[in-house]
Amino acid sequence: MNDIEKMLKQLGRKTMFDVSDEEMPALIEEYNVFMSHVQALEAIDTTDVEPLAFPYEIETTYLRDDDETYVISREDALKNAKNIQDNQIKVPKVVG
Repeated sequence: MNDIEKMLKQLGRKTMFDVSDEEMPALIEEYNVFMSHVQALEAIDTTDVEPLAFPYEIETTYLRDDDETYVISREDALKNAKNIQDNQIKVPKVVG
């Protein structure tokens, strides 16, 4: 088992992915492609390039106006709800 394979197995364990021996060659191939892209990016000369604090040339510092649009009435919303409690729509618990 080479160093890349060990590193990918360890990363798989940390991220709770079980990487089988059959999947490992394809994963190593993808890793090598990814690293070649990283090397290409590292080869770009950025000495005189000023870092950006925002990904676009001009930062949008304004927001659109809050224009009121059609809002369903409480009565209509409650009329269509399956489960109502204290004048509110009761939904199943999602987070433990």
